[in-house]
Amino acid sequence: MLVGMSGRDDTGWKSAASVGDMGLTRLGDSLERFVAHLGGPPISILAQLESRWPDIVGPALSVGTRPVELIDGVLRVSCDDPAWASQIGWMEAQIKIRFKEVFGQDLVQRVQALSGPRR
Repeated sequence: MLVGMSGRDDTGWKSAASVGDMGLTRLGDSLERFVAHLGGPPISILAQLESRWPDIVGPALSVGTRPVELIDGVLRVSCDDPAWASQIGWMEAQIKIRFKEVFGQDLVQRVQALSGPRR
């Protein structure tokens, strides 16, 4: 099959080489822009945040807490018990420092503890 200058082969379908000419972007790039528009961090950080949570708050505190949202610099943390929520509040400065050390970016300006069953 020969592909002409229009990028179409003799079946009328666009060739893979001409897809870039259509203004298409990678799904990851579109998702990255969408999350940024919502005020979220880079997708790579979101993908790792829960698994790296023990590195940020320590193994004991990570048992009763988990990060649930990071939007516009506010890290929301779900806490199983009000005591864990208090601990998160007391450790806010340390959590912000550790987040920056773990991810290399200063994205957390505030930490908000949400008390109650895990969401």
